Amino acid sequence: MKENINITNSKIAISTDTSCTISKDLASKENIFVFPLNVIVNGEEFLDGVTITQDQLLKDMRGGKSIKTSTPPLSQIEDYFKDIFAQGYDYIVHFTISSKLSSMFSLFSNVSRDVFDNKVIVIDSYSVCSLMLSHVLFCKERLSKGFNLDIVVKEINDRLNDNYVRFIPENLNALKNGGRISPAVAAICNTIGLKPVLSMQEGSLGKDSMARNQRKKLNDLLLESMKDYPLNRYDFTLVSFDGDKKVIETLQETFKEHNPDTELKVLPIAINVCAHCGPGTIGLIVSPKIDNHSLNEYLD
Repeated sequence: MKENINITNSKIAISTDTSCTISKDLASKENIFVFPLNVIVNGEEFLDGVTITQDQLLKDMRGGKSIKTSTPPLSQIEDYFKDIFAQGYDYIVHFTISSKLSSMFSLFSNVSRDVFDNKVIVIDSYSVCSLMLSHVLFCKERLSKGFNLDIVVKEINDRLNDNYVRFIPENLNALKNGGRISPAVAAICNTIGLKPVLSMQEGSLGKDSMARNQRKKLNDLLLESMKDYPLNRYDFTLVSFDGDKKVIETLQETFKEHNPDTELKVLPIAINVCAHCGPGTIGLIVSPKIDNHSLNEYLD
């Protein structure tokens, strides 16, 4: 990136993609641009939040349709950034889904270099969902206070691995369909009721352990994480893709017992993540507070 960009002399746009599941209202309020990623249903391509919703994806996945994700065409990326620059911005800071889960970071970086003379500063979020949203809002908050962009980028890099992420899917069907586990393993685990506990570390999603009971395991993980991540320094959120409401209520009640003044919010799981983890998935995400602000302040 270009060093020592002084925001007092440069107009900088904040941009991200739909992996961070930012609502349209919040994006509009904070003036954050959002690039819609795509999902392919039975060979037909849709744009996240534009031509398909999570509810429609849920119906398609429950109905057994083929779900895939792919990279956007270069022309779509170029047009997206050209539209932002046309609004008078000198630079764009764009956050991508973790490079360990997608090729978006490499793709957008190449476009920035080849088309925009590196005036699009592409940041690998090493994350998804509310954790990614936390990084985007942190950047927005720090730039609004007049910090130089190179300093803000270094601060973001410092917080990228300061988190706790666990997902538990309802079953292994989506992971099998996406080629992440074999059909034989999926069949055995589904038969005996075992579910993988997926963790995200350094941007990669991998199997942490196995669980028989989603509610008990997530509740145990919540209690354990609250010991290691003090509530005055970290935000706790749940993410769900048609998750069991009773499980979510249990987790919210447990959290309230330890932190009665704060609600454990439930946010959607990004569509391109839903395509791989499947319906019924619930996740617990712990992220650093946003420059001493709670994520809930932005979500309320």
